[in-house]
Amino acid sequence: MIFECALLILILKISCMKKFYLLILSALLVGNAVMAQSNKPTLGSSINLQFGSFGFGAGLARQLKPDKLNLRISAEFLDSKNFVKNPIKVNLGDGASDILVNPTITSVLLGAKVDWHPFKKSSFKLVGGVSYGSGDFYVDVEPAQKTGRFKLAKDVELDAEEFGTARLIVSGNKVRPYVGLGFGRAIPKHKLGFSIDLGTYYTGSPKLAVPRTGMIESILTDQNIADIEKNIKNYSFAPNLTFSIIYKLSK
Repeated sequence: MIFECALLILILKISCMKKFYLLILSALLVGNAVMAQSNKPTLGSSINLQFGSFGFGAGLARQLKPDKLNLRISAEFLDSKNFVKNPIKVNLGDGASDILVNPTITSVLLGAKVDWHPFKKSSFKLVGGVSYGSGDFYVDVEPAQKTGRFKLAKDVELDAEEFGTARLIVSGNKVRPYVGLGFGRAIPKHKLGFSIDLGTYYTGSPKLAVPRTGMIESILTDQNIADIEKNIKNYSFAPNLTFSIIYKLSK
């Protein structure tokens, strides 16, 4: 139960930090996008480089209907190891020893989105689309000490080698519908432009798997895993914030 609680606290902490980051960053970027984006639409196609919640990426865009519709396709890649310093040391409490927790997020998404500009003289847009790919959340757990006595609790000890290891894997659907809004045209007036997108992917109910060895296998039972999966089943949406730099190819 102690191990289960530690994993749940870590998941909730990371989730809250991500939401806070998205709120702060969206407030800063939306203000800049509204002030600097040109309202005049142009015809043609473009390429872009982007950065956001799902990592770095690139894409192509083509206007479908003047002033109204644009089609965008993109590829995005994220590996949290480039941003997060692992491992994280966690104490199980009640005089217990430390464990090392290594959270990793990896994502590869290929997407197609359509921008609709409801107002002719505004760069405001509504966005809909779908992406396909992988997006998994891993948490590797192992004892901080590799040899000697490991304290599972104040009065419970065992050899560190007997504690074992565990990998918590949270995954979602490969096909992910997307809805959102933003500012900025996919085909800018000048050669360079930019845009911002804020929305959410529907990833489906998270699927949980926990391959494990040693004492962890008896502490974290199949029933415990089923209970955790039930508790996180409502986390079916993945917020997205993306900032793009756009280069117009032609009129």
